[in-house]
Amino acid sequence: MLYSILGILVLSWSIFIYLIIKNRRLDGFYMKGFTSFVFIFLYAYSIYHVLTHSQNAVNDAHIILMVATGLGLVLGLIGDLFLEVQYFYPDQKVKQIKYGMIVFGFSHLFYIIAITELVVFNYFSLLIGLLMTVVTYIGAKGLKLDFGKLTLFSYGYSFVIFTMVGQSIFQANLLSGSTYSIIFMMGAIFFGLSDLLLAPIYFKKDSHRFFVIANLATYYLGQTLIALSIYFLF
Repeated sequence: MLYSILGILVLSWSIFIYLIIKNRRLDGFYMKGFTSFVFIFLYAYSIYHVLTHSQNAVNDAHIILMVATGLGLVLGLIGDLFLEVQYFYPDQKVKQIKYGMIVFGFSHLFYIIAITELVVFNYFSLLIGLLMTVVTYIGAKGLKLDFGKLTLFSYGYSFVIFTMVGQSIFQANLLSGSTYSIIFMMGAIFFGLSDLLLAPIYFKKDSHRFFVIANLATYYLGQTLIALSIYFLF
């Protein structure tokens, strides 16, 4: 069953990429929603696997971790669709990106909640978030990205997502590199990378095929790995 879900995910993602490249935005919008639904279904199946096959008792921390991860994935689906709406209402682009950032920001906060259930929150994660925000600032200046009215939102969002990435790294270390923690960490890193690749598309209008495919590949790989990590919780 697991491989079937992953196969459907790869197929739907491939169709979605094809539609976007062909500039069939409306069809792509629906396929994007379906692809996001599939990684949420993968998450649901992972929970089913944990509850029916695990030899370990599921405690409150595990429940909070699974629920928070699920909420993060659902908000990711919603935020992704919010961002896609900008292509149908170009005059509302700034508003749609802002709302998308807010929703994704809450998504990352839920991920942070999830990955502080089995380990304590490491305040060095905040330092990583801050350092990566500085890197984002320097990179934006070098690439001449124009955040415009979204400048504060962009840097605030950068801080939140890379704090989440940092905490996922510390979680993997404290859990001695368990399969669950490594897969979650890889998902978080790919997620962070996807947003770095998204910046030139949104704020420099560089829609080169490489950036588009790379962004969508890293984003969906990141979300898929985060959803899949639950399968290996025990």
